[in-house]
Amino acid sequence: MSPRHVRKSVLLVLAAAALLGTLAFLFAKTQSAGYKDDANALALLRELRDMDTRWDMDGLRVANDFGDTQGLVADRSFILARIFQEIEHGSGRAAMGSQAPALRAAMAEKQAAFRSLRDAHARSMDALEAARESLATLATESAASKGRDPRAVERVAALMTQIEQLLAAIRIADIESQADIERALEVRLATLVPAAAVADPTRADAGRRAEAATRAFLAARAAEADAWRKFSFLTVGARAELLIRALSKSIEAALDDKDRWRVYLFAYAAALLIGVGHLGMRVISTQAQLREANEQLERRVAERTRDLEQALRQLQESEAQLVQSEKMSSLGQLVAGVAHEINTPLAYAKNSVAILRERIAQLRAALGDEHATLQDLDTLTRDGLHGIEQISELVANLRNFSRLDRSRVGSFNVNEGVRATLLIAKPALRKVDVDQRLDEIPSITCSPSQVNQVLLNLVSNAAQAIDKPRGLITLTTRREGADFIAIEVTDNGKGIAPEAMPRIFDPFYTTKEVGKGTGLGLTIAYKIVTQHGGRIDVRSEVGVGSTFTVVLPIRPPAEVAAGAGQTEGIPA
Repeated sequence: MSPRHVRKSVLLVLAAAALLGTLAFLFAKTQSAGYKDDANALALLRELRDMDTRWDMDGLRVANDFGDTQGLVADRSFILARIFQEIEHGSGRAAMGSQAPALRAAMAEKQAAFRSLRDAHARSMDALEAARESLATLATESAASKGRDPRAVERVAALMTQIEQLLAAIRIADIESQADIERALEVRLATLVPAAAVADPTRADAGRRAEAATRAFLAARAAEADAWRKFSFLTVGARAELLIRALSKSIEAALDDKDRWRVYLFAYAAALLIGVGHLGMRVISTQAQLREANEQLERRVAERTRDLEQALRQLQESEAQLVQSEKMSSLGQLVAGVAHEINTPLAYAKNSVAILRERIAQLRAALGDEHATLQDLDTLTRDGLHGIEQISELVANLRNFSRLDRSRVGSFNVNEGVRATLLIAKPALRKVDVDQRLDEIPSITCSPSQVNQVLLNLVSNAAQAIDKPRGLITLTTRREGADFIAIEVTDNGKGIAPEAMPRIFDPFYTTKEVGKGTGLGLTIAYKIVTQHGGRIDVRSEVGVGSTFTVVLPIRPPAEVAAGAGQTEGIPA
């Protein structure tokens, strides 16, 4: 600090000391030695009243705090002894007269009531700890039961919720509402043992112990509430206030000769008040400027936070696109290669079987009769040719699904895509019935491989969501107005929880078990549909099932058609 600042600080301190000294001088001149004893007695009574008020606050704090408050409550025995010593034998004796013994007795009674309250609170704390331990033990043992019996998961979850509610309720430290808390806990305690027995019959004894411990806490808390009410009804401050008023009147009579000094004191205090007001206005102005600067800083931080959140979302989308693009590229190359490799030997086999059937007819004509061997050969070659045709259809569906041999954007019949998707997803649909309700709809302009990927993701998700021995998936196509077509995938699975609905299209968000989903299937489907100028609607009810509706334009806007195909899908 520079010497200039030091001198300025010294001057300010001296000025403040001078102002305070002047104020102290004027205040001292307003005092009168003639009423000194009364003033001392008045101060002692006020101290006693304030102590009574603080004692009331300590009592409420003790009763409403489940922490360690015993060591935080001051012992006022010595202070009380000093006050009554001065009242009864000191300067306040003449002013108090016969009121001092009554005040002492009242304060002693209140002190005894406070000790009773503190002891009752200690018993409540012990009972609370026992109740918490018993409920925690019940929760731990019930959680272990869930691992041994998967069918008890829902019952154990319900019991755990009830235990958490009980723990939360017994932590409410409002002594004035103890009766209401007891009534609320009584309802939960009445069902605790049955709930524990339903979750795990072996935990019924633990439930009874938890119930008994909790009821013991309620009983201890009720006794503490009675002790608190008794303590709060003992009001010594009112009696002290009456004595204060009487002494104040006596003192006011002795202050008449000090009016002149009071006027001086008032004028000086008014001047100080004006000065303090001016300083206060300066402080308020400075605080307003500081508040404005803080608000500007908060706005900048909020804007930067929004920018960072947007950048994070874009990064997540880019990461999802990179991951699925790499996977789909490898999948498309593999499918195209397998289809090509199968087509060549399949053509050989098909031509050979077809030529063999022609030779059988020539052989039958040459022999001139119907030989049994020729009939068997005819049947075998016909069945073989049928099987080869089925293999050819499977290869064609694989090639059509990947669409690697066609342009990325073109005309596409959605019904054919549905059939191809069901063929590709057939291994996942072995335990699922599929109901196809395909209307006559026009072909649309799109990226066929991407639309196929949307269908595959929705069908795969529907199959994975079914938790019944035999589920049902319904695929519906229809015209949606004059310019759109709609595809609905409905399942009767477990449905989607309401709290998860806002996040189902977020990248990497999944409600499936670890290893059963990447969290990108619906994200990619949403991205593909929106890039095609369409939308995805979702309806779901827990325990009933879900319906995903994809609406696509028959002819998307030019910029959408040009940009389609930039995102490949990956399986859900």
